[in-house]
Amino acid sequence: MEFLRKHWADATWPTAAIAGIIGTVSLALLVLTVPRLFFDYVLSPLVKDSYILPEWRYRIFDAVLIAWCIDGLIAAVLFFRSTAIRPRLRPWARRTMFLYFVGLAILIAGVVLGTWLRAHGI
Repeated sequence: MEFLRKHWADATWPTAAIAGIIGTVSLALLVLTVPRLFFDYVLSPLVKDSYILPEWRYRIFDAVLIAWCIDGLIAAVLFFRSTAIRPRLRPWARRTMFLYFVGLAILIAGVVLGTWLRAHGI
């Protein structure tokens, strides 16, 4: 019995730390991004007469970034809740974490591709 309690306690701290890091990063990016998007897409077109909305590549990136941040918050809650209840991850926590890392890979690939396209004048 002592072995199980010690094993569970050892497995809880790293997973809780990962959940905390994911939640903090997602919340920080969401708090930084939402006011900028509100300014760019809602407030500026109302105030300025000849305002041009950002290009489509920036719109798509912003939409994916917001979805990734929301998924990160959900993943952090599910991940933390799953580790608090039992040491094994539940299926929803696993799926959400998988989507979080897939979203991160898509964002990184989008930044790299966008930088490459911009460098080549496209």
